[in-house]
Amino acid sequence: MNIKTFVALMCMVVPGTALAESMTVVTPKALAGPLTNPGMGIASFHQGYGEQLTVAQYPDTGIEYERFYWSELEPVEGQYNYALVDDAFKFAAMHQPAMNVGLRFMALDGPESGSKIPDWLIKKGVKGVWTSDRKTFAPDLDDPIFFQYSQRLLNAFGKRYDGNENLAYVDIGMVGSWGEWHNSNFPSMKPLEKRYTPAQLEKYVRMHFAAFPKTPKIMLIAGGDNLVSAVKQGAGWRADCLGDWRNFSATWNLMEDDYPQRLDAAQSAYSGFNDAWKRAPVSFEICGYMPEWKTEQHYSLAEVQRTFDWAIEQHASTINLKSREVPKEYRGIVDQALTKLGYRFRLASLSHPAVVGKGASLALTSQWANDGIAPVYLKYDLTWRVVNGSDKVIAQGKTNDDIRTWLPGVQSANYRLLIPATADKGQYYIEVAMLDGHGKPRINLANEGKRNDGWYRVSKLNVE
Repeated sequence: MNIKTFVALMCMVVPGTALAESMTVVTPKALAGPLTNPGMGIASFHQGYGEQLTVAQYPDTGIEYERFYWSELEPVEGQYNYALVDDAFKFAAMHQPAMNVGLRFMALDGPESGSKIPDWLIKKGVKGVWTSDRKTFAPDLDDPIFFQYSQRLLNAFGKRYDGNENLAYVDIGMVGSWGEWHNSNFPSMKPLEKRYTPAQLEKYVRMHFAAFPKTPKIMLIAGGDNLVSAVKQGAGWRADCLGDWRNFSATWNLMEDDYPQRLDAAQSAYSGFNDAWKRAPVSFEICGYMPEWKTEQHYSLAEVQRTFDWAIEQHASTINLKSREVPKEYRGIVDQALTKLGYRFRLASLSHPAVVGKGASLALTSQWANDGIAPVYLKYDLTWRVVNGSDKVIAQGKTNDDIRTWLPGVQSANYRLLIPATADKGQYYIEVAMLDGHGKPRINLANEGKRNDGWYRVSKLNVE
């Protein structure tokens, strides 16, 4: 770090403030390269399905994304399998650094998969249709019984997990195959958007907001009018086939012929749509797997670059690469994107008196940069402390700054930290961290100086 001390020719000394006439200005050295932080970057998908990839094969991850079928969450009426979701949080907590979690709830898979709502619910007389082989039951989303028990399911899981400080978002699901707001994999069924009106499906949007009022929500881009409604209510959005340049057709693709049109329509319907990222996450899941991009789609480096550039243009926080090895040819593009995805907080400068008296307040004036493309969406506390040469904390305090409002750019933060009157005279160190609700440092800053306990040592001062 760069530390400069200069003399401030003050005309007077204000009682209770610094005793010295000099100020220290610190410009901590910045870090280059990807940072791993909770709720951003590349996703771990269902714990890698048991496959342990090295960081050379797959980037380090900041979020564990899992989705669950109703049939496995409530196999017996009223008995909820919380252990499945608890396990996702345990896995995320064990990762170093600890990850956040993203969740989706689902009621339908594919025609060949079998029913994904519980048998006991089907026996209650829920309306719907069976596939021709009677293997899979697709529920009628407008059926009052189905809706009633859907709300009850989400309410139960919301009661347990809403507001969890490690729940990055809930993906608004329950509608369509895999909760993705379409049924295109059921060719014998009328398309979802023609079977139901937006008003009929809006109940499922509101259901998620009612069950998870404190948790950020994201909505599938296929939701049409319901996508617009969800964003108006405060949700972010996601798309599920990032990087489709010719996965389905040689003459049509999602990246050019679908996504831009959907986003333009949403912005036309709601002037605030393009600013959704400022208050809730934008998230992507790639089309297929990256090894297939190389071996089957034969994507050029330019096409892969365009894919990640587009995600960055949308202010994405997370991309799910589905826990499959990233081809070496593409890894540089992924790593470069990781220097921009989500938030990237950096202490740009800190100024403070070089000397402070015992029992006086230490004025800390800091400039912070968010070098990423999005804010952080969960609460963390910007906290300062002063420690002695033995790393004993003599003063600590958290600021009132809400770092969730720190959009890309530079922010100023001022704080006064009281030095105890009982402090010994001598040299001390100033450290900073962003803490979770348990007082644990959680955010990796784009600065050098990180200590083993997660705090950043950024300056020093003398107490007289």
